Amino acid sequence: MKNAAALALPSAAASLAAPSTAQPMTAASLRAYAFTYIFRGVAVLAAALGNYALEHVGFAAPWLPWMVLMPAAAVVLSVRGRRQQRAGLAGTTPTDRWMRLLQKSFVLVLLVSLAAATQIGWQNAHPLILVLYGVGTMVAGRVLAFRPLVWGGAVCGLLGVAAMAVAADTQLLLIAAAMLASYVVPGVLLHAHSRNVAA
Repeated sequence: MKNAAALALPSAAASLAAPSTAQPMTAASLRAYAFTYIFRGVAVLAAALGNYALEHVGFAAPWLPWMVLMPAAAVVLSVRGRRQQRAGLAGTTPTDRWMRLLQKSFVLVLLVSLAAATQIGWQNAHPLILVLYGVGTMVAGRVLAFRPLVWGGAVCGLLGVAAMAVAADTQLLLIAAAMLASYVVPGVLLHAHSRNVAA
């Protein structure tokens, strides 16, 4: 005969596996996540294509787009997030809290990966970073119960695996394609979905 602790375990595990859906996501929260995915995706896509183009015209510092666009994107998203918090527009549902935790965790993992790139080389780091992007996006898609993010994350992960077999400059094109598939397109679809929630 099962004891009370054994009966409580599955429900506790289920609550850790997925956020509570007792409070549905608001349209404003979904729009905020959509903006973040679109903006971040476009910034990385532009940096990757800029790096690729500058490499192929023989520019001395082809990595310059990353040095300009990534800090600028981080500042814009940080300022926007603080303004939303001050205006009381930041979501307070369990799903919002899971998403914030996921985003903070992903930033930490990404920073560690970028630091490791100086030791293992960018040709080895690019596939790793794409796979991490893919996993993070798939988890976000599960948390938000939004399949385009899950599919986009899967495509991003597969492009990360494919990047292991190509040259470093070609990897930049795969990064751009991955951002389009996992961030930009799902972000646009998420924004459209937020209108249905608002309706």
